[in-house]
Amino acid sequence: MRVWSRIALVVVILVSSLSLSAQFTSNCPLSLADSTPPATDFDLSPHGVFRSGNLVFALRGQVLTTYTTNDIGNLQIAREDFIGSLAGRRTNGGVAFSNDMLFISSEAGLEIFDLRNTRAGGTAPTLIHRAAGFHYNRLTVSGSRLAGLFPSDDYPCAPSDDDFCTNQIDIVDISTLTNPIRVGNIPSIPRNIHRGFNDIEFNNGTLIAVSEEGLLAFDITNPAAVHTTAEISRPGKWLVSSGPFIAVGTDTTINVYSLRPGVLPFFLRTNLLVLPFYLGIGRSNPIRFSRNAWFDDTNGRLITLIDEVNPMNQQPARTIAFDVFDFRVPPYEGAVERIYEDVTMTDIDEVKYDPLAAGNYIYVIGETSGIQSWGACGIASGRIELESIFHLTCGGSEIHGWVTGVHKIVNVELFIDNVSLGAATLGGTPRSGVSSPTPVTGWRVGVNLDSVSRGEHQLRAIATDALGVRRQFANKRIFFEGPGRNCVVPRRRAVR
Repeated sequence: MRVWSRIALVVVILVSSLSLSAQFTSNCPLSLADSTPPATDFDLSPHGVFRSGNLVFALRGQVLTTYTTNDIGNLQIAREDFIGSLAGRRTNGGVAFSNDMLFISSEAGLEIFDLRNTRAGGTAPTLIHRAAGFHYNRLTVSGSRLAGLFPSDDYPCAPSDDDFCTNQIDIVDISTLTNPIRVGNIPSIPRNIHRGFNDIEFNNGTLIAVSEEGLLAFDITNPAAVHTTAEISRPGKWLVSSGPFIAVGTDTTINVYSLRPGVLPFFLRTNLLVLPFYLGIGRSNPIRFSRNAWFDDTNGRLITLIDEVNPMNQQPARTIAFDVFDFRVPPYEGAVERIYEDVTMTDIDEVKYDPLAAGNYIYVIGETSGIQSWGACGIASGRIELESIFHLTCGGSEIHGWVTGVHKIVNVELFIDNVSLGAATLGGTPRSGVSSPTPVTGWRVGVNLDSVSRGEHQLRAIATDALGVRRQFANKRIFFEGPGRNCVVPRRRAVR
């Protein structure tokens, strides 16, 4: 009897701990809320997504698009400007944004654009200055200092123990934007922790660099005599910086450090994040963390992407998923996906770049899809489960999907472009296959799209929760062939 009571006690404790941990789970999978087709080719210039107050700037292919969001979350273009004066043409050129100034480095040198009046009713970006000889693939700006680097990953040789393949971090004074001056440098040193610099970021005025050998912090107050503040022997490929934190990424891991100026150790590791290797099952190509990531300070998340790698050139072949880590959730292991992360498979077979969180949405640049916004479960997330017109039946059909949110969803309305197709019916079989801590509800709505005009049209799903909050949670762009060709006539059944 005593043995059984002990077993019962263990079971009760285990169930209680599981119930408790279930409350501390990451938000929800992301869902594609909106997409805006590209206005120009991706490979015409450097690229990036930047945030300035309630505006989002997206640089892509010599076009700068300025976005705002409306009350239901879909993107609104405030203005779109062709930057005819942009001379750079390298897709992987360095880009940085600070105080409404856009800095671009490429084979054309350093180009500085003023975006202070680039908004609705404003003016196009203004070229302030172009300076030849400043060619970097990594840029970071803090105050009147700009740091530039051509990373060792982009060299045709590998960093070695001799002087054959080395690089350096240049420090540029930009206190006068029309006259940038190179005032110092930090050389790569063979057989040293400085060997092969890969990325740079400013963090509260301190210059952080990661190399093939370790992580370093530099005081560049006197750029002619740079002082090494701290160093740690943990190498990396890329950096993302925000507030007191720095994330150091490799192909398979991300180390997150808290920076503590004046305290030892300066780099205090708080998290070790590991690539979800199960996403590589059934793929012939390897997968890795993307070099693009974003700290979402407001929601305590690190937003990353996972790429499939082209084995021929070691460049991204396609982006297969978002991997969002929630630092407000205990880092418990033992589950797939882990309770502190949200893995969301991406739509459209392409490489995605430069995730950025603004408000309730994550914006990302797609090579072919343009700018996309992805919404999280805190506002409502879900899917429109329609891939093409070949899934529509002539004379009337049904479009369905799923939705979930922190608060109960009481209504779903479907639109084609800006025309309502009516309210959906909620319910049906529970969608237990969707990874979400909140109940996932199916929805369906009857439609007749036989007469839709030829061309690409946008399907939008908008949810209203029990508090009356109305948000767009899903988006699909579908090409219609035109009246008479927008559906498939079902095969006639044999008459007995």
